[in-house]
Amino acid sequence: MRAGEHALSLEIFKGWPAIVLRQGDLALSLVPAVGGRLMGIRAGVHELCFIHPGLQGKTFSGDERQWRDLCGDWAFPLWGGGKTWVAPESAWPRGSPHRDLDSLAWKLTASWCHASAMGLSLESPICSDSGLQIIRRLDWPVGAREWGIAHTLRNAGTRTVRCGVWDVLMLRRPAIVRIPLPPTPSGSAPSVTSLPGKASVASLMEEGIIDGTACSAHVHCHVAKEFKCGFQSERGEIEVEFTEWNVRYARRSEVDATRAHAHAHPLEVFNAAQLPYFEVETHSPLQTLAPGDFIHYVIHERVEFTQLLGPSARP
Repeated sequence: MRAGEHALSLEIFKGWPAIVLRQGDLALSLVPAVGGRLMGIRAGVHELCFIHPGLQGKTFSGDERQWRDLCGDWAFPLWGGGKTWVAPESAWPRGSPHRDLDSLAWKLTASWCHASAMGLSLESPICSDSGLQIIRRLDWPVGAREWGIAHTLRNAGTRTVRCGVWDVLMLRRPAIVRIPLPPTPSGSAPSVTSLPGKASVASLMEEGIIDGTACSAHVHCHVAKEFKCGFQSERGEIEVEFTEWNVRYARRSEVDATRAHAHAHPLEVFNAAQLPYFEVETHSPLQTLAPGDFIHYVIHERVEFTQLLGPSARP
């Protein structure tokens, strides 16, 4: 496909039926059958997303025995790609992401591919635990390197729920994550914090995993060491440099510093120990949803090459 061309097609991606959106050298693969995931982001010949090799092509039928096989050594299946979770983690049923939202099939409600724009909309089932439902709408202007995913989290149940949108994207190591930091007035909370039970920021800095300046944190996701940190932010910006591939991924979202977030900060980075991936995570503010209420939160994502590639590197 030449630069400037675009297409939307139904294909098999890693064993799953997928809707694939392409523009030039960039392809986005969405898998409705597994939690409505953005399962693949391909730049040229490079797949940026981590996709669990042992779960490719598998789906969850709702059977409890099958669930245990899909989980393996974890409390829930680590499918891969990008998904919408419900924050806070402390309110997860049985200590795991809402199963119906994260692992059951979603419904494709619309797709379009016009001269000026392309995209699709996916709708989750109503969660049997929480009564919540999620709609993910992806909009991608033609000729742009940036797309937007609008997350609508709706209370379709009968009881009030306090929650937030939590977008989590699993990416392949190695990479460097850069996060601009807001000014830290004297006496205020630090801009970078470790999450409970994880390695401290001080120890990560001693190991060279976190460095940077007063206005920018750099997180080196290179080794198989588990850690998770939260970051304060003014503009919800995260940038990921895949230095071995000369590819850059970036995301941004609106941040309201006057409102509470489920984990006390709008941005997080997680690095896994047992599998070769890390995560960039974005939170909306918390909101109290009465039945019928909803949260609407948009995250803009972008991929670009950091230098010109030769013809052999193009698809």
